[in-house]
Amino acid sequence: MAAPTFSLRIRQPRLRALIREVAAREHISQNELLEQAAEHEVIARGVLITEDLAAAAAHLASLTEAAYQELVVASVAAFAEGEANPEPLRARQITRQAEVVAASSELVAVAAFQTAR
Repeated sequence: MAAPTFSLRIRQPRLRALIREVAAREHISQNELLEQAAEHEVIARGVLITEDLAAAAAHLASLTEAAYQELVVASVAAFAEGEANPEPLRARQITRQAEVVAASSELVAVAAFQTAR
């Protein structure tokens, strides 16, 4: 099975000459030299990208933490303000009327609600 190929055009004659010279001194092929160089570059750039992403994530986390703290402070303030307001439902006493509905009546529950008004 043939190895996959990747066509690479090096347009600068000076760079082509340097690649030939370095490969000859290292006793490796030009392809191997370029593969090694590409691998080193990709790894180095990958590390930089990872560091950039980690820094961006840390920055977002700090912004999120600050926003969360602001939300907590605003929530506590809103709660305190709400506690100062009068209760929305007023308590009232329900009194029984003198008329008692017979326990045997089928409408005991309805009658109880009607007498409670």
